[in-house]
Amino acid sequence: MELFTIVLLMIYFIALYFTVFWVIVFMESDNDYPKQKSSSSKTPLVSIIVPAYNEEESINKTLQSILSLEYPKEKMQIIVVDDGSNDKTAENVRQIIAQNSQYNISLIQQKNSGKGAALNNALKFCKGDFFACLDADSFVHSETLKKMIAQFMSSEEDVVIITPALKVSEPKKFWQKVQAIEYILSIFIAKLMSKVDCLYVAPGPFSIYKTKVIRDLGGFDENNLTEDQEIAYRVQQNQFKIKQCHSAYVYTNAPKTLKELYNQRNRWFKGGLFNAVKYKNMLLNKTYGDFGILQMSINVMLFIFSLTTIGFFSYYTIYPFFKNLHNFYLVGFDIMPLLRDSFVLNFDILSFDITTMLIINISLFITVLLIYISYKNADQNLSFAEILFLLPYLFIYYIILSFIAVIIMIELFIGKKQKW
Repeated sequence: MELFTIVLLMIYFIALYFTVFWVIVFMESDNDYPKQKSSSSKTPLVSIIVPAYNEEESINKTLQSILSLEYPKEKMQIIVVDDGSNDKTAENVRQIIAQNSQYNISLIQQKNSGKGAALNNALKFCKGDFFACLDADSFVHSETLKKMIAQFMSSEEDVVIITPALKVSEPKKFWQKVQAIEYILSIFIAKLMSKVDCLYVAPGPFSIYKTKVIRDLGGFDENNLTEDQEIAYRVQQNQFKIKQCHSAYVYTNAPKTLKELYNQRNRWFKGGLFNAVKYKNMLLNKTYGDFGILQMSINVMLFIFSLTTIGFFSYYTIYPFFKNLHNFYLVGFDIMPLLRDSFVLNFDILSFDITTMLIINISLFITVLLIYISYKNADQNLSFAEILFLLPYLFIYYIILSFIAVIIMIELFIGKKQKW
């Protein structure tokens, strides 16, 4: 028991330290980039890459969202890469091309080689000074491109990637609604990380890159599970910057079932661990500023926190459950004494662990405050229906994610290969 209390206190003080740090970052001025006046002569050409594999159900909506962008159509080059689909993805794209001849849309078909290979293939044909990647299950808001390009045009020369604000598209299922809360929080957290140059992932749904720099860096890693994270690490390693445009909204389809969520996060977490190991020389290396000292440390500690979360959950939930089950077995599963005790008020304030309760309540208060600020930052109201999903989000969701993180560590330890 004392060991668990010590570990809990250590986690609390580490979390408190980072909380204070992020509060200081939050209180600093936003330093919003000035709005860029749009004119055809000054508006840069942007290449938009859409890698797709068996996306016949969503590819039309994805392309329509691109065609609806408030950006001069003569300044957009749209490249769709069909990565060996065996459905009607390519056929649907050809129909879109035929119906929108006023746009520069091209289709590249290749053997199934993965997203990284698809991006590199398209990168050979990009004519724009900037290029964007839009996953074929995601949809971009009409104002997003012009906002992100305006931020690029008014940024420092060493800003190489600008990331969007990612939301869940039309969450209907239970797990989608829970993830919708996570994505709203992620927008605000990414905003804070952007201020101190600590962004470590360029989300597949519509991150925008400087074409020449990414080419000079060798393009995307085709053998990486999370190529969008690996390229961000590489950009940071080469002393370039990544910024977020927190009002540039992009919507993506989130996993509908627990199995789909597991498969997605298994790949994300495993890719994250691979990249942390690949770029381990940046850890606690002041050469890379806050990214090396702060963000790399956080990325590693997330896996440690997953282990401690499972430990606490097992000690306070699973262990008592099986202990009570064993006691029931010893008394022949006679539940009458338990029912009688349930109606007896036995309150003893001295039996409460004041330290643990204080830590839990402070943590809960900070979390609720963070959620409120995040929704305000994302220009979204927290509806009553969404409030109901806060309970599973706070008390179930991250335990599940922690289990997934522990599972991938076990899989890596035993040498299990990743299945796509």
